[in-house]
Amino acid sequence: MKFFLVLVAGFSSVVFLSSCGGTKSAQQTMVEDRDMMYKETYKAYMEAEDKYLNILFNLERMPEEDELWVMKRDQMRELEQLRTLMLQSRGELDESIQDWEKYLAEVQKETAKAKAPSKAHFRNNDDKRSSPGELLPGEFAQDSIRKAQNQMRQGQ
Repeated sequence: MKFFLVLVAGFSSVVFLSSCGGTKSAQQTMVEDRDMMYKETYKAYMEAEDKYLNILFNLERMPEEDELWVMKRDQMRELEQLRTLMLQSRGELDESIQDWEKYLAEVQKETAKAKAPSKAHFRNNDDKRSSPGELLPGEFAQDSIRKAQNQMRQGQ
């Protein structure tokens, strides 16, 4: 239980300090936080495992000590809790890494899109046509007006 409170307090301070940073993306900050959490839980698990092995060694030498059996049981419970926390923090780290990779892929697409050559610059309206008889937007109305005016002139 003490370890969990230390982790929460450590995580809170890291979040505060990382929020004061400058150029890191939210995804990068999340990965760093999750990485720190995983490393801390792993370290606590290894320490608890060493303590458990020490208790087993002492039990082998003094099996009649009831207190050692209680300590063994308690240490085993702590190991199981820490293992669960460690696996959970590893899963969260993996998820945050995947989110960061997705974010970086999006940034790469946006950067590539921004660097893509812009549309061709046309010298005049005829260059915009894909075929010789194509009407450009707005030309239909102009063409209809011209045809109507020509018919009126011819009809006089």
